[in-house]
Order: sequence, then C-alpha cells, then structure tokens
Amino acid sequence: MNRAGVRPDIVERVLGHAIGGVAGIYNRHAYDNEKTDALKALASMIGSIVDPAPKTNVAPLPLARIA
Repeated sequence: MNRAGVRPDIVERVLGHAIGGVAGIYNRHAYDNEKTDALKALASMIGSIVDPAPKTNVAPLPLARIA
C-alpha cells in the first residue's frame, strides 16, 4: 500500500495491527474514510498491474490478405 501512496500509519490500521504507545491508548478514531481510500488506492494499483493501459508507441498491423 505504501507503493500506492498510502501513509504507513493508515497501512497499519488497514492491516489490523495494534498501535502502540500513547496513540494506541488515546486515539480511538476508527479511520474508516482513510482505510476506504487506502483500499481504493490499492485496488487501482493492482488493476493497473493486472490490466495495463495499452502502449501508445505500438501501431496495429493490417490484416494479411490471402489470395
């Protein structure tokens, strides 16, 4: 998710890791919107890997005619 531009602290929360220290005790925000955005960014990145955009420097060849 870091490669998709997601902040490391949000990655930890999406993965369900326990947050240590003072933040883990006092910060009770659910981060639902941030986690949603993180998963959308990850899905977009995976989508571009699985189904990449066509190359712009490739021209289609004409079909050969069989005589």
